[in-house]
Amino acid sequence: MKRKVLILLTSLLLSGVAMASGDTYRGKYPVASVELNGNPLQSNNPPPIVMDGTTVVPLRSIAEKLGAFVIEDEESGKTIVNKPNVNMIVASAIEETSKKNYRIVSPFMVIDKGSKASFDIFIDVDNAPKSDSLVFKIVIRNPSGSEEYVSYPQSYSTVRNGTAFLYTHNVKGMQFKETGDYKVQLIMKLGGNGDYQVVGENTIHSR
Repeated sequence: MKRKVLILLTSLLLSGVAMASGDTYRGKYPVASVELNGNPLQSNNPPPIVMDGTTVVPLRSIAEKLGAFVIEDEESGKTIVNKPNVNMIVASAIEETSKKNYRIVSPFMVIDKGSKASFDIFIDVDNAPKSDSLVFKIVIRNPSGSEEYVSYPQSYSTVRNGTAFLYTHNVKGMQFKETGDYKVQLIMKLGGNGDYQVVGENTIHSR
């Protein structure tokens, strides 16, 4: 029978890591090996553990990997998980025909290796976390995982303007030097502090 996955706050997990019989333990519980979309879940402080046949995973580690924000509300004492809904379209051109109306020209998904191309990225966001300064930018990673393109950061107040917004961005003359998938990512953080996290992704295939 497959183990159920239970997500708990990191503060509820036990402390102390020890080695026993070649296995890693945290306290009396064995450390679990967890994969998310085919990639190991990197969480060492604390790691996932197996408790009474159930895999217990740190909330923040898995939530942020899924593009969600974990927000501690000090007034209510609640921990809030907020996942923005993000739709991304990469196209040869995106034309604004009138206010809030757009025309998408030739979705851009495949290109020949060595080619140089300009293209537009259309992003539709709703359910963004409330913040006076929601900072976001676009990153394009090559098949090797390195940053091939990074846009200037943009700041948007979801407190004043609401939690839904549209954004278009033009990439000029980018060269596709490698064969494989280029990941077009929307990364976002709350305010000037903290780390960016990926909240949306699309792919351009170089052949």
